[in-house]
Amino acid sequence: MADKRFRWNGSELIPVDGAPILPLYVADSWLVTNGNVVALQQHFERFASSAARQGLVRPMDAFTAVATGALPRKGSFTPRIDLTERGELEFWIRAVPELFTTIILATSESDVRTEPDIKGPDIPALAVLRETARTQGAEDAVILDTSGRIVDGATTCILWWRDGEIFVPPKEARRLDSITVKVIREIAEARSIAVKEAWATPAQLTGSTVWALNSLHGIRQVTSWINGPELVSDLPLLQSWRASYTALNVPLPAL
Repeated sequence: MADKRFRWNGSELIPVDGAPILPLYVADSWLVTNGNVVALQQHFERFASSAARQGLVRPMDAFTAVATGALPRKGSFTPRIDLTERGELEFWIRAVPELFTTIILATSESDVRTEPDIKGPDIPALAVLRETARTQGAEDAVILDTSGRIVDGATTCILWWRDGEIFVPPKEARRLDSITVKVIREIAEARSIAVKEAWATPAQLTGSTVWALNSLHGIRQVTSWINGPELVSDLPLLQSWRASYTALNVPLPAL
């Protein structure tokens, strides 16, 4: 299926396939599978919060309600909502690429982000980082701070396991407020597993189990880190948590 693109005119979505694609102030995306989605409202809330920070003053309830209604209830899709530099709201229905449960990482040589805590403005630059990682045999790039500590991935968030506990980069790290990490926190709380914040360099993750998260693939096991730490894969752990993540899928409202 070809991607479909719409622009919000204040009351309805108007098809704008083929119109020039504008730079973004904000974007958000998620996975829909046969009318089911994980944490959709949290995606809308993050988008609205970021849009307000970028200067959008009008409410978006009508836009998100109509966009939700336009989502197909059969098949798999990765929709995206955008706030463009012209202040326009757009909605995409996009085909899902091949999905994976594992991933190979490489460390980025630079941090190209200009607005690291807002999804959207840096998407083109982060895509370049990912493509550079692919030339090294990896599938995503890990961004480090000036002290060489893990901050984020170009298209993923990084977490690691140590002594039965989960660790993520701390709040002061300049990174996206990940919806998938929030979902992992919910699952961890239900399992009475601590989720802690800590700085770590790639070398300090040697011997750890590392996951890369995003709303498209969910949880992926990092099987290799190019020129990085030697990692430990735990397939039963991955399968168990992916099952819990999938169980949080909620049906979209009936049409």
